[in-house]
Amino acid sequence: GIGMINIDNVQDGIKEMERCKKLGMVGIGIPVFNHRLRYNSPVFEPLWDAAEDLDLPISLHINTNRPQDHEEFGLAGVAVAPLFFVAGDYWPKLSLADMILSGVFDRHPKMRVSVVEYEIAWAANFIQRLDYHYDQSSAGLGGYRFKNDMMPSDFFHKHCFIGGMEDALGIRLRDIIGTDNIMWGNDYPHMESTFPKSQEFLSSILADCSEDEKRKISGGNAIRVYNL
Repeated sequence: GIGMINIDNVQDGIKEMERCKKLGMVGIGIPVFNHRLRYNSPVFEPLWDAAEDLDLPISLHINTNRPQDHEEFGLAGVAVAPLFFVAGDYWPKLSLADMILSGVFDRHPKMRVSVVEYEIAWAANFIQRLDYHYDQSSAGLGGYRFKNDMMPSDFFHKHCFIGGMEDALGIRLRDIIGTDNIMWGNDYPHMESTFPKSQEFLSSILADCSEDEKRKISGGNAIRVYNL
């Protein structure tokens, strides 16, 4: 399993991470976006250190968006509105961009972050926009420059993983997103699960993939990322 941790107090969050590790959990979850303090803040550096030391990948799940101060937490209101499902990838884009462009992965070479249940096609354009704006507008991105001529896309492909269920378009874009970065899941037992037709969905969306790509996407990447 994956344990959700408290990020309002970083030291408490680290203690919760240590407890999750002792319980045998394979990863930890944090809000996909934190309106109160974004993930480019130096405040979170000890948390990233702990995730790296404990070898626990961090998950950003679709139902973990932390509300603003005037909003209620939970599934009420916008969380179940159509826009939540249609444009929800806005939030992981912000968080991943903050992490990548502020050098989080440059400073934490063993850290891994998974974006879960936002499907995957969005990542192709996101990767290209990261590189374009890093190359063209570095001053506007805070002026952080990576070592050894690395680009934002290099950090995405090394440290970021995305999970989807039935995104055939995303699979067609796998050369841009990275076959090693895609993880399939069926989301059982939720109502949007592909169960009991998971094999049909997989056969359809992976029809043009090689056998090696099928193995990676359908399970191999998750085994590697979460040390299963």
